[in-house]
Amino acid sequence: MRRRPALLLAVCLVLAGCASLPTSSAPAPFDVPARDGAGVQFSAEGPADGSDAETLVGDFLLACAAGPQDDYATARLFLTSASARAWQPDTEILVYDTDTAPAISVGAEANSSVDVTVSVLGVASIDASGVLTRVEVGAVSRSFSLVRENGQWRINAPDNLVLMSRAAFTALYSLVNLYFPTTEGTDLVADPRWFPSRRLASHLLAGLVAGPRQSLTAVASNAIPAGTTLPSHGVEVADGVARVELNAVMPASEGAKARLSWELTRTLTQAGDVSQVGVTLSGETLEAHGVPPAPPYSLDTLVGAGPQGVGIVSDSGVRSLSGATDATNPTASPVDSALVAWSGTDGVYAQRGDNTVAFLPGQAPLGPSVDRYGWVWGPASASSVSVGGDSEGAFGVGVEAESAGDIHAVRISPDGVRALIIRGSDASAWVGVVERGAGGRPQAVHSLERITVERAAVIDASWTTSTGVALVLRESGSEEDHLVTMPLGGLPSSVSLPIRVSSMSAGSSSASVVITGVDSGGERQVLVRSGALWQSAPQGLTSARFAG
Repeated sequence: MRRRPALLLAVCLVLAGCASLPTSSAPAPFDVPARDGAGVQFSAEGPADGSDAETLVGDFLLACAAGPQDDYATARLFLTSASARAWQPDTEILVYDTDTAPAISVGAEANSSVDVTVSVLGVASIDASGVLTRVEVGAVSRSFSLVRENGQWRINAPDNLVLMSRAAFTALYSLVNLYFPTTEGTDLVADPRWFPSRRLASHLLAGLVAGPRQSLTAVASNAIPAGTTLPSHGVEVADGVARVELNAVMPASEGAKARLSWELTRTLTQAGDVSQVGVTLSGETLEAHGVPPAPPYSLDTLVGAGPQGVGIVSDSGVRSLSGATDATNPTASPVDSALVAWSGTDGVYAQRGDNTVAFLPGQAPLGPSVDRYGWVWGPASASSVSVGGDSEGAFGVGVEAESAGDIHAVRISPDGVRALIIRGSDASAWVGVVERGAGGRPQAVHSLERITVERAAVIDASWTTSTGVALVLRESGSEEDHLVTMPLGGLPSSVSLPIRVSSMSAGSSSASVVITGVDSGGERQVLVRSGALWQSAPQGLTSARFAG
């Protein structure tokens, strides 16, 4: 009877590899002690004597679940000696759907070699820097070439990539943010990455030293000095304190020291076993004072519109701010609820108190967006968005990828760094970077990346945090709309909605959502989600949106 590897919780298939192995001895399995915050622990055994080709590959897929926690030492036992040294599994991870088991097929043996094919449903790809790219679910096949070594089947020269089930991946890896100061140094920009949960602080520090992804270089800077290198032991954590040693020159100014401390502390304290960070640069202790607090955002301010005008919605009713009776899809600034904006019959209006601060001619049927700098984003074409908020009046902000189609709506993230854009005849969703000048004045939206959804149109979209999005999707022929939420760089979750939606907005989480649409009887509804329940908005409101 064949032996199966001992495995906890999840399964992964690895087709690629990592760092080189020592040559003084053959790789062997070992146990990894768990630290607090290390997450789920996996263990596995090596190949059984006399395994046939199908069994060997199947057991290899199981053994790979322990890969990120034992540096793939057990998985390498399934490879030829030369392949075990050369294999680099951290180059790429292909994530497949957990609901479907890998299909393994074996070809005809010839000259003591055989090819084995593994087929799965692919979901996403993660590169060596931890950046995830979603793909439409579809069949993915990878082939293994097996040869006889010392009378046993072994995998020869596997590709430098790992194929891993979604369950295993999310159990072994953490979605975290690398935080980099904005170019003006007043906030931190989040750069989402996936890193192994084991030794997470060391992975985070290595990511910071490597710097932000290319698309963020226009809006973010790295407080870690150029040319910095890391010690081989990474980050040592004891009693909740991460000891960071950098081979770098100490920044000259107090501001630069503060930004460096801010970047390191905000990033590394995401590790469950880190609550404080101590930093030395080339043996000199970093003493940073005056680390700025992150700007506060009030995303749960709900603004409603109806025959009585525009106002702030609360449990006690609606506090009127404007008597505009033709308003739809109103919103407010994420930092100043006195600044509200809405779509009217002839354009977008913005008002603070009794004063009009912007009028943007044109149509914005899904409503405007107000960013934290006070700029109002309104009507758009295929190549630009009309923006206003100062004495100069409306001006155009260029948006790349004109070929993607006309823009239906623009939503600016709470930190002002990114734009969520709905565009095109297929109503697709895109995320781009907002480049700004003095005073936060928007200049361009670039580096657009499409959000992959499964054959569905995007009805509306919203931010839940500076890196979290919510979308209402409608599949062709379906009678139900769905609310899909996901962090940037993450994987989606979905729930069905009780009405046919025409517009949607989210507050500070996916549990705070407002939708406008019609029910099965054709009755117009404005519903507010509180936790898992949907409740009617105050009577008389015809639409509502959260701030942002």
